[in-house]
Amino acid sequence: MTKQVKTVIHQPLIPVKSNVTQQQLLDEIHYQQSRQIITKLLNKGLISENEFKQIDQLNQQSFPPLIKPENVDTSATQS
Repeated sequence: MTKQVKTVIHQPLIPVKSNVTQQQLLDEIHYQQSRQIITKLLNKGLISENEFKQIDQLNQQSFPPLIKPENVDTSATQS
């Protein structure tokens, strides 16, 4: 029995120009880290859903994220 292998043709990558500053990247990292922490606190029952939302809003003000949480599908993530 012989296995047939199909040739894969990749589309060329299109360079994306981005004017993201180093501070914006740091804010994104800090926001994502803080969100992971409060998500764990919520999952362990240490904070309520309301407290989670309030803390998350404060974190978004402190560290404006490049990627808004509502634009990310987290349905497959594990804590």
